[in-house]
Amino acid sequence: MSHDAPDISAARAAEIARDVFGVAGTVKCLTAEKDANFCIRPDGGNPLLLKISNAAEARGVIDMQTAALIHLQSVDPSLPVPQVYNALNGNTAQLVLGADGREHVVRMLSFLEGRVLSNGPVADGVHREIGALLARLNVAMRGFAHPSADHVLQWDIKQASLLRPMLPAIQDSDLHKRLTALIDRFDLKIAPKLSQQRAQVVHNDFNPHNLLVNDIGAPYLSGIIDFGDMVHTHIACDLAVACAYQIAHGAEPLFHIAQILRGYSSVLSLEEPEIDLLPELICLRHATTLIIGAMRAKRYPENAAYILRNSNNALHGLAAMDLLGIEAARDVLHRAAQPNERSEPK
Repeated sequence: MSHDAPDISAARAAEIARDVFGVAGTVKCLTAEKDANFCIRPDGGNPLLLKISNAAEARGVIDMQTAALIHLQSVDPSLPVPQVYNALNGNTAQLVLGADGREHVVRMLSFLEGRVLSNGPVADGVHREIGALLARLNVAMRGFAHPSADHVLQWDIKQASLLRPMLPAIQDSDLHKRLTALIDRFDLKIAPKLSQQRAQVVHNDFNPHNLLVNDIGAPYLSGIIDFGDMVHTHIACDLAVACAYQIAHGAEPLFHIAQILRGYSSVLSLEEPEIDLLPELICLRHATTLIIGAMRAKRYPENAAYILRNSNNALHGLAAMDLLGIEAARDVLHRAAQPNERSEPK
């Protein structure tokens, strides 16, 4: 998080696509936080994603992300995830030099078309579909393992203790106290319980910016993108991330989250302790968003709008959860996780 994104121009990206992957076409730079991403549209062909990773990203972690996509394609090819393409030399990745002379890993993936879910109205039934799609992804990832899966990722909720040194970035004194209390409670009460729950490699960033919707006819989820936060963590943490971005406004703040749990539970059963932990894990995701956002916006003011795009949602989520109360939230989520029909994969 403390290293600049790759300094790669569109012209340089075109050279890399041509020389490394044998692909030529129009190039469009895409918004990203830590990597450099480009959409390549070949003449008469399907669009492709040229992904140039941050020089500070561990090579093993990048390899894990690639291996996971290949695994998903093999286990459940119907999942709407990017497909990995080989370079001209047959490898799935290659090293290239940035303008500053640093080496970056470059990969070519399929470019998934569709509207980003966060960029428009949400249709009825989408929240239940979010839950079901996340559960399908978790089921498909059950058998996946990689030596780098246990890397320490600050966006992983189980690493909430590591947020403490970053708290000075929060200037508002009341918010600083609120977030400090959340981390204190995590260390004392949540972490010991969380350590006993199910864990596996997960997407870990199932937010509306990483979900695509097809608006042709009846809207439906058509893509899952950005596997850059993949990590081996608890299933409850992964679900909490998805839920954190869906707190509603009005009298029923957990209405959409309840739909997510109904969809999730129709595919994969949740255990009672996992549901108990969800409200506080959701709050911890909001804390992570606010603390990391404040720190990075201060470091990269030119990219602050992108970095802080989820801050208002996080503030609203914390306020709504405070107003509702953790026990009331647990009751809502326990009821939602008991659908009438459940078809869990064997």
